Amino acid sequence: LFVSLHDLVFIDVEYLEKYIFVHSDGKSYSRAWISRQMKALEEEGYIKSFPVAKATTRGNDRLVYTLDTKGVQEVKEILGEADWDARWTQRTPTYVFHSLRMSHIQAAYASRKDELFTFKEFFSERRAFRNYGEVTKDKQGKDRQSSATVIRPDGALILERTVNDQKVQILFFVELERSRQRIDVTLNKVRRYNEYVRKGTYKNDIVFGEEIKIVRVLFISNNDTERDQLMQNAKKADSRELEKNGGSLLFATYDDVISDPYGSIWKAAHSSDSEKLYSLYKRIE
Repeated sequence: LFVSLHDLVFIDVEYLEKYIFVHSDGKSYSRAWISRQMKALEEEGYIKSFPVAKATTRGNDRLVYTLDTKGVQEVKEILGEADWDARWTQRTPTYVFHSLRMSHIQAAYASRKDELFTFKEFFSERRAFRNYGEVTKDKQGKDRQSSATVIRPDGALILERTVNDQKVQILFFVELERSRQRIDVTLNKVRRYNEYVRKGTYKNDIVFGEEIKIVRVLFISNNDTERDQLMQNAKKADSRELEKNGGSLLFATYDDVISDPYGSIWKAAHSSDSEKLYSLYKRIE
């Protein structure tokens, strides 16, 4: 629980019942039981909660949880360190809602099973942030990298399978689109992901490890119309380096990802059939 809060910053009761408070048979604890546990942790200073507006919920189901002082200390005991700033918890409702959706995406992949690949790890926005630019020294001798070589996904995940005793890992960057996005923003994102792969930065990445063979980018939209428009815009960017080794730009809706994360729900930017749907790792034709 504390590590999840540390990574995601905000979680809600839906996340807790799907991913944290689950019996060994896969069934969730009751919301009343979860509410009592969280209230006890809050009273002891491990977490804090606040209500957020949700059209479909009321009462305690509207509460959002984040770490408090003792919870941060607990994370330090578990992980050896805690990358935490209390200012992160003072966010707008729009940002909180976006963060909660990312937590549900993580839970969808981590709590379901796939026939071929296993879920290995999820990386929060803070950990998935990368800079693939050259390192130079400033006048004080400190390392510097350009802000123009940054990729800042909303999160990332790794899936893994073993083939002939060899591990094959695919890295997926997640872009959870808040609303209809300006075309120049989309083109810039694709350009940077393409450069990240062209430079081979993923091959020995200090965060993602040494086993990554393929990089794919998942664009998740609110609905079909926004998904299709986003894909049309992304097609205008150069993603050839990304596509060379099995990578791709994939597009789906949030509801589809939550209901069938490993299913054939993704459209691919460079597919010969723009209506064909693929699973996360299927070869694009």
